[in-house]
Amino acid sequence: MSDQSTARQTIAVAPPADVRRIDTESDARDLAHRVLTPGRRRWPVVVLTISAGQQEPFGDPHEVKDAVGDLAEVVLMPTSDVSWAFSREMPPGTQVYGGAGRVYPLDHGWVADPARSRLRFAYSPQDRRRITDQLIHDALEAALTAGLLEPRTNPRLQQRSGTVQGVIGSRALVRLDDSSMATVWEELTVPGVALERLLGRGQRVTGVYDPVSRRLDLREALLLTDPSIAWAAVAEAYQIGDVVLADVAQVSDDAVSLRLLPDVVVDVERDAVTSNANDTLRGLFTPGEIVTCRVADNDPLRLRLDDVDDEEAPKSAPSLLPGGPPWLCLPEPEPQPSTTPAARPTSPVPSLSPVPDPPRRRPTPLDVDPRGRIPLPRPVALPSMDGAPSGADEPAVIQLRNELAAERATREALARDLAGLRGRAAELEDELAHANRVIEQLQTRYRGADLARQRAVKQLRSAQSRNEHALGIDGPAFLDAEEQFRFEVYCEWVRRIPAAEKASKPLAEYLLGSGFLESVEQLEGISRAKIVAVVVEVLTDQVQHLAGRDVHQLRAGGAGGPYLRRADGATCWRVALQRDAPAARRLHYWRIPDGYEFSRVTVHDDYRP
Repeated sequence: MSDQSTARQTIAVAPPADVRRIDTESDARDLAHRVLTPGRRRWPVVVLTISAGQQEPFGDPHEVKDAVGDLAEVVLMPTSDVSWAFSREMPPGTQVYGGAGRVYPLDHGWVADPARSRLRFAYSPQDRRRITDQLIHDALEAALTAGLLEPRTNPRLQQRSGTVQGVIGSRALVRLDDSSMATVWEELTVPGVALERLLGRGQRVTGVYDPVSRRLDLREALLLTDPSIAWAAVAEAYQIGDVVLADVAQVSDDAVSLRLLPDVVVDVERDAVTSNANDTLRGLFTPGEIVTCRVADNDPLRLRLDDVDDEEAPKSAPSLLPGGPPWLCLPEPEPQPSTTPAARPTSPVPSLSPVPDPPRRRPTPLDVDPRGRIPLPRPVALPSMDGAPSGADEPAVIQLRNELAAERATREALARDLAGLRGRAAELEDELAHANRVIEQLQTRYRGADLARQRAVKQLRSAQSRNEHALGIDGPAFLDAEEQFRFEVYCEWVRRIPAAEKASKPLAEYLLGSGFLESVEQLEGISRAKIVAVVVEVLTDQVQHLAGRDVHQLRAGGAGGPYLRRADGATCWRVALQRDAPAARRLHYWRIPDGYEFSRVTVHDDYRP
């Protein structure tokens, strides 16, 4: 291997001290390979692009570099063949061009999940402050996550105290005790937690002060950041039955992960969220949303979301800094929109009609391009330099000047179109942010309505239980197991089917297979009441219309095998008691000529009839 190759593969110990500009396709490809290859770098990389036709970026790369220092590399790249060369090397959804910017964290999780490397848009110089702050935030957050912000020995750092004057976005202003001002940066506190959830006006704080950057680092003062201490604090502060606040860390089809503290995450299974088989957890929750839940157990810690009344006030969440606000608070309701239609924004919108002349411009004869879009000046004879016709060269000069005028008109029209598109993109971003807030509120309202429904069902069952007790039925109504099961099926049918529908939804005739009741007793992870409810759905033919039940004929050996059929012509069927898990419970039954025969209850991967 040559010395040059060896030097090229050497990993630098610190990022470049200045903004690095990428001007060649070769350098762009090398940047992509270095960003994508694990071990090729030791810091996040900030890539800011220059929009096509612009000389400078809309964001400020030098301000980004000043803010991140030696914690990240800052790269500037034009939108041209250079950025296309970079994009061709990058996985789908991770490219950057057109004036946008992106931070590539040290952890390569963003390769599979591009949302972990957020694309920051800019459309004009007016976006300079916004995209610059966003890239600084993303870079410092990536550095903090990578462990690059551990306290360092530096003689200029000082231990200082002061009072918080206010929180503005991701920055807090602190008046130090000597009356000088310092700032607290959100990125240098707790990853994923807004600064307003840590600090409040008038709060006293103590941290490590850097007189050069005027930043006050409060990480040494943070409370409950050690996972073992945090779990112990939660167990001590919250008792079984308490209603508490949590934020949504992650949502899947089967569970929602809730954070009681930044390092205390509890997975809540679907059965503890909703009993509605048609609900999807991804449709009920949004990551980052703050919700109320109940502590069901504390050894181990378990939470429920399906039995919290709207009237119950949650316990106050702990603070993450001494004297700070609760780190979780329910958001204020979004103001309801006015019933009067709002006027549409007046920003320019691209038009497909011919572009008119700018105001105050003296009108000139125009021809219209055959595509109906770009106005082209009519050919006009132009004088030669000495005022006389130029003979044979005159047509060529006229043609050249007309083409130049047409090119200028085209550029002007495209510039107006681009300005309109950028304005519309900014409007759409605002509308999307508003829509996301509305979705969160609708999710909260829906969960409240669903909890009310579940409470009504519990009250109805409680009333039924009281009625049975009044009739002297205390415990099993029958000694015979089959008679008891049939009694429960009948009671569920009476409770579930309205009086007006009982004639049209009678209980069909049915048999219980020899091993059915034994399987009901032995199968764990599913309540007997749920099995009885699904049996009623089968006997009333409701199961055919419930998407969550996934009723279908059973095949020998699973998918691809022949349908199971007995010698008497009965066909075997399977219906879901639970969804979306390898051990999800299933009910097997036979369709017989005059009704049903229930075979057994089992798990998803068991295909025996």
